Amino acid sequence: MKKSIAIAAVLSVLLLASCSDEQPTAPVNATVDTTSAEASGNDAPAAPVADVSAADITAAVTAEIEIPSAVEKNADNIGAFYDVDVSAVTDMSVLICGSGAYPDELAVFKFTDADAAKAGAEAVQKRLDSQTATYADYTPDEMYKLEDAFVIIKDNWVAMAACSDNSRAKEIIESML
Repeated sequence: MKKSIAIAAVLSVLLLASCSDEQPTAPVNATVDTTSAEASGNDAPAAPVADVSAADITAAVTAEIEIPSAVEKNADNIGAFYDVDVSAVTDMSVLICGSGAYPDELAVFKFTDADAAKAGAEAVQKRLDSQTATYADYTPDEMYKLEDAFVIIKDNWVAMAACSDNSRAKEIIESML
């Protein structure tokens, strides 16, 4: 339903814009590559470039799935949770349940290259294994969040989710990578 509404809204905007004498402009947050058309001598305008960030991905997931007491971790304090080489991380967004009462966690890392991503995926899996061992005795009713938790590796990206709807979180993440 939401998708249908979004598509209808986009089509409405396009129809209204096509009836105007004004030239279309890129949205404020769009990235536009101006070098390709100018360098080639082509007069056609450059196309917007879609460039997803780790924060975009975690925002999309948390728009639908709550991470209770979510606290964001950064390069300065991530070492207490993930044994990743932060010098190989080019972008990250990590949300952890700040109270520690729940195993909910969402982590997205972009690494410098595929080898760094592979090592990062191993570190993320180690964190997931540790959480599973910890919460098995601590809050057994929450284990369902860890039993179907996942780690995705795609190109230089590594993502992990342990939440109330891991299958939906995985769909969202995979659709953005």
